[in-house]
Amino acid sequence: MSFSFRFSGDDIQEDPDDVDPQMQQEQGHQSSNDAGPPPLPAKSHDLDEMLSSLPSKISYSTLNLTSPLNNTTLLPRRSLFDVRLQLMAEDTLTTPSTTLLDASSDLTTNIYEGGYKTWECSLDLARYLLDRGPRKSLDDLVRVGHVIELGCGSALPSLVCFAYALREGVGMNVTVTDYNVDVLRLVTLPNFLLTWVSTLSVVQSAAVFGDDVENPFSGAEEEGDLYVTPKLIGAFRQHLDEAGIVLTFVSGSWSQVEDFLGLVPSAEDINTFVLASETIYSPESCRSFTLAMTALMRRVKMGKAVVAAKRVYFGVGGSVDGFRMECAEQGAIASEVEFEGLGGEGEGGVRRCLVEVQMY
Repeated sequence: MSFSFRFSGDDIQEDPDDVDPQMQQEQGHQSSNDAGPPPLPAKSHDLDEMLSSLPSKISYSTLNLTSPLNNTTLLPRRSLFDVRLQLMAEDTLTTPSTTLLDASSDLTTNIYEGGYKTWECSLDLARYLLDRGPRKSLDDLVRVGHVIELGCGSALPSLVCFAYALREGVGMNVTVTDYNVDVLRLVTLPNFLLTWVSTLSVVQSAAVFGDDVENPFSGAEEEGDLYVTPKLIGAFRQHLDEAGIVLTFVSGSWSQVEDFLGLVPSAEDINTFVLASETIYSPESCRSFTLAMTALMRRVKMGKAVVAAKRVYFGVGGSVDGFRMECAEQGAIASEVEFEGLGGEGEGGVRRCLVEVQMY
C-alpha cells in the first residue's frame, strides 16, 4: 500500500477550551435501547443546492491545532449560535434540528448522531494528519485520490486534508457523510467554505473580495464574520473545479451498505483514505460502521482507514477491542497507531487511541 500526507500551517497554540465540556466526560455518548424510528435512508446532496441555502453572513471561531512535532494549522468553524440564527430566519424553530442544538443528550437513536458537537477524538485525528499521515512520507499526497470521512460533523480531519490540497494544488475527491443532512448544510459545508477562504493568497483574496475589502482571515482574530456573496460562491466553485477537488455530501444511515456505497463515488484505481472519529461507541454502531468502512476499502486496489476512538465507551458498550474483532471478521487488520498527540491519558479522562485499518 502506498499512501502519504504532509500537512503544515502557521505557528499557533491550541485552545483547550474549544471542545464542549460535556465531551470531557466518560459518559459523553448517551444512547437509547428503544427501537425508535427506522434509520434515515442514505441520500446524496447537490453541492450547488446546498450552497444556495447559505445565509448572507456566517459567523465563525477559529480552532488552533498544534501537533506533537509542532506542525500547526488554523481551522475555522461556524459558530453554533449562528446556526441557530439561520434556523430562526428559516422559521424552523419547531424542527428537530433546533431541538437537537439544545439537547442534553449527544445521541438519539435513529434521529441524531452528535454532528453538532466537536468530539475530542476528531482533534486527535486532525493532529495526527498534521504530523504523519498514513505513510509518514512528505511528498506523495497525489497518490491518495479520495478522502472519505464517515460521521463527519464539523469535519475537522477532512478540513486538514482539504486545506492541504488547496495550498498545494492537489486534485482530490473529498466525501463527507453525516447522519443528519442539516449538520451537513449548516455546519460541514460552511466549514469547507471558511477553510477555502482562509487559504486564499493575497492576490486571490483581492480577486474575490476586491482591493478595498480585507480577507477576514488576514488578521489574528479568533472570531469573525464572512459575508457570503454570489461572487464569493462563484469563486469557490470555480476554484474547486480548477483545482480538481470534488466535494460529495451524503446524509443518512450507512447500515444499508449497498445503498450507501452507491452514493459514494469510487473507481478501482482511486486510492482511498477513510477517516472517522467516535463511530464505534456501541456494538450496533461499531458493527454497521465496520461493514461500511471495509466495503469502501474492499472495492479499491489500495485503501486504508484511520479511526479515532476512546478505548472504552462506558455505559454503551463500545470499545476498541470490539472494533478490532469486527474488523477481523470482515477480513481487515486493525492496529493501534503510536502517536504522542493523544488526549485522555493522564488527564483524568478515558484513554483515547488511533486505529489503522487495512484489508488482508
